Amino acid sequence: MPQQLLVAQQLADILAVIAHPHRIRIIEELGRQELDVRTLADKLNLRQSTLSQHLAQLRAQGIAVAERDGRTVRYHLTNVWLATWLVEGFQLLEMRNLENSKIMEAAKAVKKIWRLKGR
Repeated sequence: MPQQLLVAQQLADILAVIAHPHRIRIIEELGRQELDVRTLADKLNLRQSTLSQHLAQLRAQGIAVAERDGRTVRYHLTNVWLATWLVEGFQLLEMRNLENSKIMEAAKAVKKIWRLKGR
């Protein structure tokens, strides 16, 4: 397999895992701080079982890491810059949705919120 194809496939595998609304939100939350499952589930309004499935996929790709502290499992990103990178990706939404003011305003508002939360 040519090197370019090998690298492209590896990147595609990682992006496929990231490409889910819940996992994007998980990355955004973990980009600010390490969180336990209960707190993260509450913040995202997800059942812990659903959250655990998403976290398992992020762990499998080396995006998130779990650390046990007694009975509590806390998660953090292996590379915090990934959360910042996703916020910068909102420019794609802004450029693509010039005609759709609802999506464009939502993208701008979320971008502002995420940037104000500790980055």
